Amino acid sequence: MDEFFYLKLINIFLSSFFLLGAWCARKIFSVWLNPVSIFSLLWFFYTVFPLLVAFEAPVSPFAILYILIFCFVFSLSSFVFPWGVAFSRNENKPNASCYFDVPLMVLAFYSCSGISAIMIFWGVLQQGISLEQLLNNPVSIGGIYAGKRYSGEIVSSVFSQVGLQCSYYTAVFGGLIYGARSEARGRFKLLFFTFLPALLVMLLQSAKGLFFFSIFLFFGGMLVSRVYNKNYTLVGFKDFRFLLLYGLLILPILIFSFLSRGIYQLDDTALMINRLRYYLVTYSSVHLPAFSDWFSERYFGESLMHYRQESSTLGFYTFMSFFQLAGDDRSVAMGVYDEFFTYGEYVKGNLYTVFRGIITDFGLLGSLFFAFILGLFCNLCYWRLLCRNGSAFAILFFCYFVAISYQTYIISSLTWLTLPFVFIVQLFMLGFLLKFRFYTRSKV
Repeated sequence: MDEFFYLKLINIFLSSFFLLGAWCARKIFSVWLNPVSIFSLLWFFYTVFPLLVAFEAPVSPFAILYILIFCFVFSLSSFVFPWGVAFSRNENKPNASCYFDVPLMVLAFYSCSGISAIMIFWGVLQQGISLEQLLNNPVSIGGIYAGKRYSGEIVSSVFSQVGLQCSYYTAVFGGLIYGARSEARGRFKLLFFTFLPALLVMLLQSAKGLFFFSIFLFFGGMLVSRVYNKNYTLVGFKDFRFLLLYGLLILPILIFSFLSRGIYQLDDTALMINRLRYYLVTYSSVHLPAFSDWFSERYFGESLMHYRQESSTLGFYTFMSFFQLAGDDRSVAMGVYDEFFTYGEYVKGNLYTVFRGIITDFGLLGSLFFAFILGLFCNLCYWRLLCRNGSAFAILFFCYFVAISYQTYIISSLTWLTLPFVFIVQLFMLGFLLKFRFYTRSKV
């Protein structure tokens, strides 16, 4: 027991270096709002939170040390850029409202939200779920849909695909417009329509991934607007108040989604609370002990579970969607990894972080080289965001960078073809909206 607490203290000490890394990046960039600080702060949370919530699960310090080194190498290219020049160029841009809070973009936002909501609702009906079931027992619908998904009974539907894609567009446009508005005018309505598609998916399909991904897409859009407004605050006091207020509103909906998986049918309150805790720990904290166990088996030959170890997959797990698009038909489990890490009563799941795929693809040293290239590309795009007027690619890349960084605790976001497809389509949409905005302005 003394050894367990000793390792726990070492792990928490190592996690604190993510904060130090974020602070050092702030000194390099001169602002907190930068890719390195965002990535480091997320991984501070992704290591500390599981260490406390999944307290009983063992975590190897070497696993945390690897992630820490990855973040450090990711940050190295920051020294290459003269950020003072970039920020001085950004000062000469018009404010965000001139780019994003314009009638055409607002129209595109509400159109995407409405189309997404209708298509998601219609897609659920396509799975053999009747309108009468939806009206009479809405709590059970999420469980029925989830059961069909896990048993492979979901029928491919163009309506569901269109609804899913439009929900991404909605979250990005919503964040850009929300951040561009200086007053409270219409903000609550904006938030409602931003998250309406993701909330429908969470309630009707018992799938929470889209909702949280949408939150970070929205936050990325807000940060882009802050850059254009010359406000480089990453998270301020108003943001904490905002998160607290709307977090309290969303929590009942999240619990409702868990209840739809059959928990509401349990007669014993203690069993119900126990099951809720299992879901909360599984969705928030299994990634770190699971990755640690896999990492320990791969490099030290010690683990609680046995894993299928591969090597030299040359990017397959990191860029799976592109491999499959090119015709790679190798078999992959529904959750990518079919090994379920289990420790105790609550820590169970198959989330192994993005790092399992990166190491499998490129090896230990190769993954660090990949970290440097990735950091260089992200910093280059951030440089472009600061220096260029209305660069659709830089704007959209930063929005998706924030959301993809959030999802690194689960897996690579490029596992699914949906994301690159959505990015390309929205790139054309945003480019058109920005160009048309400049065109109409020049004609006035």
